[in-house]
This record gives sequence, C-alpha cells and structure tokens, in this order.
Amino acid sequence: MDSVTIIRIVAGLIALVCLVVYIFYILSLYRALSRCSVASRTIQPGTVWLLLVPFVNLVWQFFVVIGLAKSLGNEFRARGIPSAEPEPGKSIGIAMCVCAACGIVPLVNLLALPANLVLWIIYWAKIAGFSRSLDQAPSTYSGTLDVPQDLPPGMHPLPPETGRPALFQAVASQPIPVYVWILVGLAAFIPIALILMLIAIPTIGAMKIHANEVSAINSLRAITQAEIQYDSAYPASGYACTLAALGGDPNSGPPSPAAAQMLQADLASGYKSGYVFNITNCSKVTVAGTDRINGFEVTAVPVDWGKTGKRGFCSDQNGNPPKYDPAGGVDCTQTPGQ
Repeated sequence: MDSVTIIRIVAGLIALVCLVVYIFYILSLYRALSRCSVASRTIQPGTVWLLLVPFVNLVWQFFVVIGLAKSLGNEFRARGIPSAEPEPGKSIGIAMCVCAACGIVPLVNLLALPANLVLWIIYWAKIAGFSRSLDQAPSTYSGTLDVPQDLPPGMHPLPPETGRPALFQAVASQPIPVYVWILVGLAAFIPIALILMLIAIPTIGAMKIHANEVSAINSLRAITQAEIQYDSAYPASGYACTLAALGGDPNSGPPSPAAAQMLQADLASGYKSGYVFNITNCSKVTVAGTDRINGFEVTAVPVDWGKTGKRGFCSDQNGNPPKYDPAGGVDCTQTPGQ
C-alpha cells in the first residue's frame, strides 16, 4: 500500500468521523427545537438538517441560529424559565457563523477556523443545556382547547400560552416530516461531497508527487556531496560506486571504504520517498595497479510512475544541478525550469 492510498484512507476516516460528530450536533439542535411548542417555534425542527448541505450551510446556519434563539426565547417566557438572554444562544451562535463564513477566505481562515471550532463547541454545549432545561421544566399548557365542532378541515387552534385568545389559523399543508428534511440534506450532501472528493484526491496525489520529486532532487545532492567527501577521505579508491559503500552503521565499527558512514541509512538502502536510487556508469583509471573511480552517475527513478513520481533524475561527479527525464527514466536531458 503506497503513501497516497494511506493518505486517502486516513482522510476518508477523518471525514467520516467529522460527519458523524456534525450529525450529532444537528440532532442537538433538532431536539432543542422539538421541545419548543408549535406556537413558540419560528422554524420547523426538520429544517436544521439542511445544515448537511455543503456551502449552503454557510448561509443557512444564520437562519437556524436566529430561528432557534427566538424559539427558545418564546418557550422560556411561556414556561416562566428565567434566562439571561432574551434570545438564548443568539450572540455566540452568530459569532460562530461569522467565523465559519470567514473560513473560506484565504489567510483570514488561519484565525477564523480555530475560533469557529471553539465557538462551535461552546454553542453546542449551550444549546444542549437549554434543551435539558426545557426537558426538566413542565410546559405551562397541558390541557386541551375547547375546539368548536364545526372547525373546518385544515384549521388548528393556537395554544393559549401565546398570550393571545384561542384563535384558529388555516395552514396550507401539514408540517413536513423530519425524515423528508434529512433525505433532502443527505441528497444534497452526498453528490457535493463526492464532487469535492473527486477534486481533492487528484490534488492530494499531485502534491505528493511534487513532494517526492523535490525529495529526490535533494537526495541526489546529498549523495553527490557524500561522494565528494568519500573521494577526499579515500583518495586511493576515488568515488564510491555503490550506495552501500557510502552508508554503513556507526555502531558496527570505524568507517572504511566499504562502509564510509557518510550517508543516511534510508538513502544507502537505495529507496526513499517513492524513488529508487542507484550509482551507475562508474568510470575508473588504474593507478599503481589499483583501480580508482574517477566518475559516476547517480540516478533516481519513481517506484511507481504516475503515483510516486513522474520524472526521473540524474546527477554526476561534476556537481551540476540534477537533470531530469520527463518519462520517468534515466535519459536525463532536461534541466529544472525547462
């Protein structure tokens, strides 16, 4: 399993956990609204599920916060529950919504998103507390209205806790069931979430490829620098023709031409950050009967072309900037910037 797949799995799990937590948050808002009488509500409880719709929720959350605050205020007054706010939770809820909306603005989101998270937790806790207060306090209206027998179809009495006479109002239709709102929210959420994932996954893959390629260039420079040090430390041998000769375990003993301990273990193994490294094309001269390496080429090719990298890179003893092969091989003819 490559690193890109692992990133995708982790990102998916994090998104799933966030969605579950967000659903529990919406459930808290729904319960709070449901515990308010019909006369006190300014929005239907089921409409809070529209918060599931990406982007739309940035605007709809303002309506939910304001409507819930007014509904709670009406219900608190009807039941005689003392409250420090005429519209409970409105001020912190609006601040939360503003921070969430600012979260889409570059640079500003660096401050807005952490503030939104803190305010969201506080707001959730406050709404849950208001909901418990309503659950514990009995409703001031528990009787039945004296409904006239000739009440026309579709006419419903208003509960007396509104402080008004027992009037009757016509409604065009019955309240929409909550499952309809949930289905609407999910129906909008799922395709938008899938579209965002289809956009994000290639972007994540491209970022990973770019990071691997940058790492490969830096690794080539590190190997070339180790070769220069090796040539200085072992002039009779010249350059090393294997990565193993540049590596070595410091705990195994003092450095030697076979294990100079000049390269990190991951690079000495020939694999790092999705690339395979090799020292090839070693040229040599014979000095006093001993072969001395006076030239080399270091190559780096992707382990899985298109997933861990797209370009192959090459460097040599001259210390010039690494060249690359756009096809991912070792036919390096282009320099960075071309």
